[in-house]
Amino acid sequence: MTGLKKELASINSQQWTVLISLLALVNMVVLGGLVWILTIQSPGAFRRVLAQAPATRTPFPTFTATPTGLPPPTPIGTLVPTWTPSVTPTPQPTETPTETPIPSRTPIRATAVPVPTETPTPAYDYVGTMRQLTACENAGKHHIFAYVRDPAGTGIPGVKMRVHWEGGAGGEAILTTGTKMEDPGLADFAMFKGSYFIEVLDGVSQMIGPISPDIPLNELCPETDNGVANSLYHYSFEVIFTKVR
Repeated sequence: MTGLKKELASINSQQWTVLISLLALVNMVVLGGLVWILTIQSPGAFRRVLAQAPATRTPFPTFTATPTGLPPPTPIGTLVPTWTPSVTPTPQPTETPTETPIPSRTPIRATAVPVPTETPTPAYDYVGTMRQLTACENAGKHHIFAYVRDPAGTGIPGVKMRVHWEGGAGGEAILTTGTKMEDPGLADFAMFKGSYFIEVLDGVSQMIGPISPDIPLNELCPETDNGVANSLYHYSFEVIFTKVR
């Protein structure tokens, strides 16, 4: 057997082609011989074979079920599937996110910064005020009591003032502070009939006036029982000049 396998394995493709061709040729010769024998040598037998009818196939009997009035038999052993309820997953509660309150923004209000205003430069170096003395303050005098003071209210000595008057020939007088013991910024002037004006000469000064003792009215000082403490031609005035620049 092993030798046969080796022999078959040694056959190449060309030899296999020749071998197969020879086998096909032999088969054709054999078949041709059989046909020649049947048709030529025994023609009657061949015709009989062809003339025979094919065998009739006996049909199988048909079974007809006879109704008996009974219900059809119930199959035994048929398993009815048991319904298994499907588990519906219970949805987990959704956590509601807690909103973090956004801090309200406090509007920043712009604070108006006051614009510094320039202090107007005074028109005068000295500004003045005038006051009439009461009957008890005056006690029958007829003077101008003129004071010159700094912004703190301290009297300034050595300041010159000019008093001038109208009526008759007119005239003027120069006063200098610091000659009175009561106040270093004080100077006084005695008036008579007429109107008087006073101003500071050491700088630009306001003019105070008219100042006049010509008041036809008697005023009593109850403290001294002086009935002419203030009377015609016997009135006095206080004038205060304040240095502002």
